[in-house]
Amino acid sequence: MTRPRRHLKDQVVMLTRRCFERRFFLRPDTTINAIAAYEFARAGQRHGVAIHAVMVMSNHPHLIVTDARGRRSDFMRDALSGIARARNADLGRRSYFWDDRPYCDTVLLERQAQERKLLYTWLNPVRAGLVERAEDWPGFKILPRDWGKPVKVPRPGAFYGRRSPEFIEFTPQPPPGYEDMSLSEVRAHFEGLLKEAEDEIRAERRRCKKRLVGVKRVLAVRPTSHPSTPAPMGQMSPRFASQDPAILSAAIARERAFFNAYARERERWLKGKKGVVFPCGTVWLRRNAPVKCRAPDTHEAGLAATM
Repeated sequence: MTRPRRHLKDQVVMLTRRCFERRFFLRPDTTINAIAAYEFARAGQRHGVAIHAVMVMSNHPHLIVTDARGRRSDFMRDALSGIARARNADLGRRSYFWDDRPYCDTVLLERQAQERKLLYTWLNPVRAGLVERAEDWPGFKILPRDWGKPVKVPRPGAFYGRRSPEFIEFTPQPPPGYEDMSLSEVRAHFEGLLKEAEDEIRAERRRCKKRLVGVKRVLAVRPTSHPSTPAPMGQMSPRFASQDPAILSAAIARERAFFNAYARERERWLKGKKGVVFPCGTVWLRRNAPVKCRAPDTHEAGLAATM
């Protein structure tokens, strides 16, 4: 049995997935930028996922989103499969596009965790020594300056039929938890944090006398190539993010209780028992059986309403 995922409505999460063999299939160019923008916007609109940040690196994308309907598995399935089909057609290939491991799904349990992971997302190309500032990265991205600004994303014509919408309209929004600030204040807050972090990385690079790779060299990389360094082994993707030990421990305990309850109720359900109620957060069975699930705890950490 594949281990179930626990997805709740209004969880704020960081999502990412690597390309097959770490190949640079997402290496920035006009085509992949248009494909990524269209697919993420379309999947977000379809499944009620609000997008706060995106940084599409050459062999993996990072996103920070609020999963308003508990449907981020569908969001990732549709967006990633659409990107794979269109980019494979663009590159004239038919083989695997994404790594065979599941996408990484990290629940951000409080506002401080959101800020750290938002900065982590935007700073990916800066920390890698590719560009000076996040805004210099030539790939598709959503930065604080984009919040609140409506975007009309055209259909990339070469890889889509007429059944696909000609345009997808969406508006990137700031993360939850900043309702006491105006939109311009939230933008300024995060732009300040980002600039401060970029300046620190720049100063450290100068102390170590390291040179930037630069946009020109990034764009010269073949999309079918991959890093010359060996892939890191044994890395674990964190399920939760928080620097508060109590919040983190509670989240881990809830997850453990979910798995136990799910296994117990599934066994009863398979035996045809009556009165089976699965734990809150059950995804696949809830949609495909369907089965009854317990009500959510609206005070649980990691929900947009509790930020």
